[in-house]
Amino acid sequence: MAKKSPQKTTGPKPRYSREKIVELAVDLADAQGIGAVSLRAVASSLGTGPASLYRYVKSYDQLTELMVDRISAEYDFDACTGSAIEQLVNIAHQGRGIMRRHPWVPLIVLQKQVMTHNSMAYLERGLLALADTELSAAVKLHTIAMLNSLTAAFALNDQKQDEQQEASAVNEALQTGAYPQLLRTLSELKQPLDRDNAFEQGIRTYLHGIGVGVGVGKH
Repeated sequence: MAKKSPQKTTGPKPRYSREKIVELAVDLADAQGIGAVSLRAVASSLGTGPASLYRYVKSYDQLTELMVDRISAEYDFDACTGSAIEQLVNIAHQGRGIMRRHPWVPLIVLQKQVMTHNSMAYLERGLLALADTELSAAVKLHTIAMLNSLTAAFALNDQKQDEQQEASAVNEALQTGAYPQLLRTLSELKQPLDRDNAFEQGIRTYLHGIGVGVGVGKH
């Protein structure tokens, strides 16, 4: 009986990888903003045309979802301990830190729901924190979604590009006399707002208001 010859694989080996493409896209967004990211721009970084990337990434929307998935791997969920509130506050602080490192993330988070591997791990860990609460399933899901949205909103507010120019414009508006209550309140401020403290208190206030902390056990 004749021996069978070993099967040969056909077709060229992949020139790139999805991981490399996403890595380049994240680096580009970190350096120049999300507006600089496109399949064409990433392909140019690789020295090729955008058509060659379609076997790895189908569209710009999928690329941005994969980018969010990549940065979502930066969470350290092992560091989340204590009560449900303490765990969620920890997750929120980590999220704000990640969004500071990647300033393009908040807008994407606020504009679309991303359900990829690491994004689902975020949701899973948040639900674990709420497992012993008396919240309904719907409220638990809403709570985690809102936690992410609140974090993104705070992170966007952190991104003041030109505070001096903005302050000047505000001062000019205040001097018109159209905002007497705002002018009086600002004049009574003894020191600038502690944004880190305001962030944590905002998250805690929301969680208390939604019912986290009522009938809660500890993990």
